[in-house]
Amino acid sequence: MSAKAVIHLSKLDHNLDAIESRLKPGVQKMAVVKDNAYGHGVIPLANHIKNRIEWFCVARALEGKELREAGIKNPILVFEAPLAETASLYSKYNLTATVVDKNSFALLPKGTDYHINIDTGMHRLGVLPEDVSELQVEIERYSSKLKCTGIYTHFFKADDPENPEVHLQLDKFTRVRNKFPSELLTHTANTGAIFHYQDLDLQFDAVRPGVCLYGFGAGEVEVPDLEPIMDLKSFLMQIKKVKKGESVSYGGKWIAPANGYIGIIPAGYGDGIPRILTNSIQLLIGDTLYDQVGVISMDYSIVYLKENEFPTGTEVYFLKAKELKASHWAKIAKTIPYEITTGLRKRVVKEFNTL
Repeated sequence: MSAKAVIHLSKLDHNLDAIESRLKPGVQKMAVVKDNAYGHGVIPLANHIKNRIEWFCVARALEGKELREAGIKNPILVFEAPLAETASLYSKYNLTATVVDKNSFALLPKGTDYHINIDTGMHRLGVLPEDVSELQVEIERYSSKLKCTGIYTHFFKADDPENPEVHLQLDKFTRVRNKFPSELLTHTANTGAIFHYQDLDLQFDAVRPGVCLYGFGAGEVEVPDLEPIMDLKSFLMQIKKVKKGESVSYGGKWIAPANGYIGIIPAGYGDGIPRILTNSIQLLIGDTLYDQVGVISMDYSIVYLKENEFPTGTEVYFLKAKELKASHWAKIAKTIPYEITTGLRKRVVKEFNTL
């Protein structure tokens, strides 16, 4: 074991509490667990929350198949457009499809339920408002074969608490929504909308919490009552002396400022610790933060221990609760926490802690 990700399921419960505290009575929760629950381990997480949420949402039909084979009974919405090679999975595993244009209908097997994705400005998958009338012709054409049970859109600037685009998207969606039967399950709110737009009437029948489940707000705005559910740790494999003026790791990118000790940790970018973080992050040993030094290589990272000669095997945290957050790494790497957590590799062992 080079690195271990410890997933705290009690913190997942805490984050669900934070989500529920923002919801209006009767609003359902559609937990987004795509991409292996954002890198956290989808099956243990889904099993843990299946009785607290109504739906699961996944990116691919194959992800829905995985959940069904693990015994998950909740309704599952698949975000991707139907594909010929996986179309049979919708009926076989009772998955709800997403219709993104008129071509979606012919691919879906008889008996499939589907939701309509309306593109109100994201300009990714979805039906443009001006194409809705044409789509409605196809809905009627396939009404004996397929059943429309929901309609949704996706906000692309809801991570910004006061962005006018959210209002514009909501207005577009509402006008389209009024053209469809009232009984369709309606959902628009992602993490940003749940936490930053409670004053707008956008929760409808259900919300789709994603990254907030795992302890992060959308975008740059922190949500204080969310807690990262993943810790990432390894250990000191070797301790060695380093003299003032000596360099460490590839390219000699770090020079020791004084005589002391360095620790070699068997975890690097092959485990999902981005190389771009080199010489920019701190690691936690005990209650003290120490600088990561030298270029992060495929299999190893190095920590400057100053005058402390720790024993080999000493535990080292790369990520831990609110002290060392993936969002901090994301700022350095000019990305988002989602990319950090989904970037962890298979060789990182996952341990699920219920305490």
